[in-house]
Amino acid sequence: MIDFKLYAITDRRLCQPQLIQDHVASLLDAGVRAIQLREKDLSDTELRSVAVPIDHICKSYSAKLFINSHINIATDIGVDGVHFPEPLSDTIQKAKAEHLLVGCSVHDLDVARKRQMEGANFVTYSPIYPTTSKPNPAVGLEGLSQVAGSLDIPVFALGGITPSRVLDCLKSGAFGVAVMSSVMSYKTGIDQAKNYLKQIEEYL
Repeated sequence: MIDFKLYAITDRRLCQPQLIQDHVASLLDAGVRAIQLREKDLSDTELRSVAVPIDHICKSYSAKLFINSHINIATDIGVDGVHFPEPLSDTIQKAKAEHLLVGCSVHDLDVARKRQMEGANFVTYSPIYPTTSKPNPAVGLEGLSQVAGSLDIPVFALGGITPSRVLDCLKSGAFGVAVMSSVMSYKTGIDQAKNYLKQIEEYL
């Protein structure tokens, strides 16, 4: 069940010198209830060593943890789900067979429909606004509205989402918003997370 509206995506380099598990704990303490562990440069062993304490923290807050791409680590540790940037044709079904929730990154309507058909539980659609971290051209609120209105699964708006843009995304049909750099910042990330949650709560 997708019962969260703010999807926080990790980048441990942004929260240094704080340990990523400590930063995640602070995000959860602020009210975040879904984390995607997205540390693509780590080896399987390194990723597992980070994922285990974060999973314990998430469980203590009744928050969901998604591991980026690694079904084996997700199932071994017992997290809630996985998130795939570009899954192979049978990858989603493999994850579903392990009783994992599945999120997928999409950048156009056709792919979004395909992921829904393959069994994804939700998608992140990006980039909504121009951002240096996303090479694709911004799709805008009109593109977001089209995708959200065409799917039966939750669509999370991603890319250039500031707290002041949350309301427009939700009004355009987004189920929630996905964010990374703003909430992972060592100095301002926790306050920003609170700002996102405040905007979502006011809309609801």
